[in-house]
Amino acid sequence: MKIRKIEISHKIVIFTVAFLLALAFLWQIRSILMLVFVGFVLMEAVNPFVRQLEKIKIPRVFSILIVYILIITGISFAIAGIVPILIEQTSGLIGSLPQLIQNVKIFSENNIDLSSQFKILETIPSNIAKIAVSFASNVFSGLIIFVITFYLLLEKNNFSKYGGNFFGEKSKAKFLKIMNNIESSLGGWVSAEFLLMLIIGLLSYIGYLVLGLKYAVPLAILAGLLEAVPNVGPIITTVIAGLFALTISPLTALFTVIFGVLVQQVENNFIVPKIMKKTVGLNPLITILLIITGSKLGGIVGAILAIPLFLTIQAIIKGLSKDSE
Repeated sequence: MKIRKIEISHKIVIFTVAFLLALAFLWQIRSILMLVFVGFVLMEAVNPFVRQLEKIKIPRVFSILIVYILIITGISFAIAGIVPILIEQTSGLIGSLPQLIQNVKIFSENNIDLSSQFKILETIPSNIAKIAVSFASNVFSGLIIFVITFYLLLEKNNFSKYGGNFFGEKSKAKFLKIMNNIESSLGGWVSAEFLLMLIIGLLSYIGYLVLGLKYAVPLAILAGLLEAVPNVGPIITTVIAGLFALTISPLTALFTVIFGVLVQQVENNFIVPKIMKKTVGLNPLITILLIITGSKLGGIVGAILAIPLFLTIQAIIKGLSKDSE
């Protein structure tokens, strides 16, 4: 019986080691890569508006600043309209919570003391520092993303030159085709997200009016904005709306929560897949699987970026395959 010798050349060993080191390096800087990718997605979302301003002879840098100012102003007005009302209603709710608890009856029995169920409220002060640190960290990450997006927008028109310098003139056309594919795919995804936010905002507004909730407009705006956060956003909206409804009556709060759950189920199983199918061309089943997989692997951020990441990879593969045919 002959013993076969398997020879491994030093080139294969060097390549394998270099490949593993590269993977390890990319894993170490994964958070930075995530920020850059988010900035890239935002660049593709904002760039069409910047181009429209450029068409009326506004320099690109000023066009970017105008779009940034409009975005920040819109977000600021939304927050300014929601936060004071939320604080006011929450303060009133906390003040009337003991009385609400005493008025709750279950199965027509006498009043039940449920105050022991709210022991978790006692831990809130000790968690304020953690919440503050987490909030500051998220704000800092958001500022970094805004800066990255700004410079990507500023250099967008030079991508073809950079592609030629990096990949060579022969691969320049391929690089531009891939970039166009990515811009088209991500542009469709951004349009779909705006449409989803509008639909959920309108549905929420109608539902809150029927339920008799105060401040239906800011609550609906909040529901539309949080639609950008899959799974978690609708839950936060339902909890906040339920707290507002609790100031009216426990029964109204119950109906509000039921309404929120129904909207979330309709959104996840029908609205999101159908809109993604129409605007982006994704199969509804693939849309649901992407969001679930992204949520499992990367939490909230993973759920948000699952579809744009898939579309980016798909656009790259399409660009390469078309060019090779």
